[in-house]
Amino acid sequence: MLLFAFLVSVVFGVIARNTTRERVLYGAKSFALFVGIALLIGWLMYPFPRPWLPQAKSQTSSTPNH
Repeated sequence: MLLFAFLVSVVFGVIARNTTRERVLYGAKSFALFVGIALLIGWLMYPFPRPWLPQAKSQTSSTPNH
């Protein structure tokens, strides 16, 4: 994800601004926003259940039932 964010930010910076300083600042801002928003979305999604993941089995005693 970081590689994707970096490459897209470089392209955005190159095609969106005129001077080198503006390109670098815009690319850095784009990268920070990509990563920050991805972390925020991941943090917001964390408490929701994920039904596709296997559930942990409860640890019960291993004594046989007689």
